Amino acid sequence: MTNTSTEKASPDERRLLTPAEVAAKLGVTENALAIWRYYRRGPNFFKLGRAVRYDALEVEQFKEDNAQICRHDIRNLRRR
Repeated sequence: MTNTSTEKASPDERRLLTPAEVAAKLGVTENALAIWRYYRRGPNFFKLGRAVRYDALEVEQFKEDNAQICRHDIRNLRRR
C-alpha cells in the first residue's frame, strides 16, 4: 500500500512552483515547458493572470507517471 501526499494535502497547503523551478526539477528548459503547455502534454498548470504556476505535488506525480524503467533480463541475452 502506498501513501500519496496528494490525498492528505489541502489546497491551501499545496506549494505552487514557477516554470523555472519545474524546468529544473524535470531537467528541461523553460521553453520546453512552454511548448508542452501549448500542446497540453506536460504537467497540469495554473494561469494566475499572466503568471504560470505548477502544483508541486502534480509535478511529482507527472514525474512518476512518465518514468521509464529499463531492466535487462540477462537470461534472454544471447552471446555471439
